[in-house]
Amino acid sequence: MHKAKTCISNGLYAIFCIIFCYVSCHILFHDTIHGTNCFQLLPGLLTGVGLLALTYYLASRWKSTIEQYYRGILITTLLLFFIYIWYTGFQLRFTPAFDMDAIYSGAVQWLTEGSFTNQYEYMGYFPNNLGGMTFLYWIFSIAHWFGCEDYFAVGMTFNCLLITATILLITLTAKKCSGSVNSIVALVTCLCFFPFYILGAAFYTDSLSMIFPILFYYLYLHWKEASTPKKQWILGCIMVFTITLGMLIKFTVVIALIAVIIDGLLHINWKKIGLFALLCVLFSFIFFKGFDAYMYHNHLDKATSDELRTPYWHWIMMGLQNNGYYNADDYTYTRSYPASERTNACKAVIHQRIKDLGFTGLWQLWLGKATVCFGDGTIAVSDFLDDTPAETIELHSYILYNGEHYPSYYRYATGYLLSIYFLMVFGICITYFKEKNHRKNLAYLAPRLCTLGILAFLLLWETNARYITNYIPMFLLSASFAFIWFENKQIGGNKND
Repeated sequence: MHKAKTCISNGLYAIFCIIFCYVSCHILFHDTIHGTNCFQLLPGLLTGVGLLALTYYLASRWKSTIEQYYRGILITTLLLFFIYIWYTGFQLRFTPAFDMDAIYSGAVQWLTEGSFTNQYEYMGYFPNNLGGMTFLYWIFSIAHWFGCEDYFAVGMTFNCLLITATILLITLTAKKCSGSVNSIVALVTCLCFFPFYILGAAFYTDSLSMIFPILFYYLYLHWKEASTPKKQWILGCIMVFTITLGMLIKFTVVIALIAVIIDGLLHINWKKIGLFALLCVLFSFIFFKGFDAYMYHNHLDKATSDELRTPYWHWIMMGLQNNGYYNADDYTYTRSYPASERTNACKAVIHQRIKDLGFTGLWQLWLGKATVCFGDGTIAVSDFLDDTPAETIELHSYILYNGEHYPSYYRYATGYLLSIYFLMVFGICITYFKEKNHRKNLAYLAPRLCTLGILAFLLLWETNARYITNYIPMFLLSASFAFIWFENKQIGGNKND
């Protein structure tokens, strides 16, 4: 049994390395979608790898000092980071539109008028956004109780707190997995990811859900080492609540649950992880049933919403054309059928599109979709920031699509994201081939499975670069693992001395 688990684990790591090597090379050398070439992306890639390698070198040299002042370093850095992104968030204020407007305006109207009547039709079409709107409603309600009525500022401030807390969790998770030196590497890895600095104002479900996968994984690391049944049950209940709330805001958070369950089956007692998985499923099922019952009893009309609802097959259908981009014609097609016939209508088009594409066409489509989603280091934050900015500042010339300096920003950001992919793969390869006892150091499977999971999901779904946002923390954490082998070698060398 142990050998079988090891083979499965090694196989998953091999799949991870092959896929991300292939996708990264395609982005670097053959990205015709974004119109870049390797000479434009290499500076960002080499800078990213070099800077993080230098960070590891300096941190390992000053390890004792870091451990002595670790808490102060972390608190000071994150406080300054929060102040900057909070200030920048006010400068980047804009008028929410489309999907973000639906959850933002819906939450505000719900709070001020008792319901979100202006968004009934939208939420009928897209009930998946009811969770994000409800989450904002809860936050705005707290602010309203304290007398604050600038709800954009409230949403932006809360999002900045979530981003800062996310970086804190990435850093603490790296520390728990691989020590203080790699924790500092993880911190710098996050601080060099530029979209974090402008994401505060874009408090849509992508960023609002970003904290939940990494928080869930951090709790899992503590849960599986819990010394008493009581502590294990407490941590388990917190984990169940965390993953359910994350799934309410954006359902792709479920990928973290699946990754952790697979990780647990391979590394801990299957009965223990099986009981936990059952608890998660049961609680989530009851919670979502209760949530739906509340919504359709107090706000939405069930019959009307069922008639408007867009079937999930629609997004799979839309993901089979033009690199998977949003397609208004596909929406027109889906809505031209009665609700009872929409699913079958979408399935018919899916079947026909797969037949027309053939294996070669489907492979090229998937490669294009992977390039769109994983080949844009800006994670498309400007999809929101260019919606009628309140004022124009110099930063807009870099971060908005029509900005004079946007190409430079895009190339750096994408090059840096490629350096993250490189380090993710490098960390696995060097540990596997250079470390004799590599089982422990390759025990952190879940973050890598999350990256595979979001990739697999987006190969099937509609394509957008911002859809990877809530798994960026897992990318950054996995990249920080690249230096575990060097740390172990150094420790081993010191012992021999």
